[in-house]
Amino acid sequence: MPFKDSKKQKEACKKSNQKWRKNHIKEYRKKNEKKLRDYGKQYQRDNYERDKDKILGYHRIYRVKLRLKCLVHYGGNPPKCACCNESHLEFLSIDHINGGGVKHRKELGTKWSIYRWLIKNNFPEGYRVLCHNCNQAKGFYGYCPHEKEVEILEKEVFNPT
Repeated sequence: MPFKDSKKQKEACKKSNQKWRKNHIKEYRKKNEKKLRDYGKQYQRDNYERDKDKILGYHRIYRVKLRLKCLVHYGGNPPKCACCNESHLEFLSIDHINGGGVKHRKELGTKWSIYRWLIKNNFPEGYRVLCHNCNQAKGFYGYCPHEKEVEILEKEVFNPT
């Protein structure tokens, strides 16, 4: 026995085991990939009710981070509406500049997929941040009421009658 003290021997064995595990974990995971995946799925099914609040909390945080990353990229830091400068995050959304947002979202699937898609495709051109009011008005009427107000003011200032 190399160690006279059993505690020291246990610690040495523990460190040796940790080192071995660290070096062989990738190999083990690759060899047992299906078994581990099946075990994980079964564990989630069995414990979903117990862990439901925690799981939903993680998903909520993940979605907020995705959304914020996209809003900051397209709307500046802090993000704001390109039309009316609204800056409350709860009111902001991603707008397809050339239209076709409904069709694009249907192709992607869930409503959160747009953020994942934007990040995965390195934030392509053709998108901007608008508040929900401006975005809805553009979709329904083809223009935003804020733009109409600006046009009216410009006419009054530059073309007084």
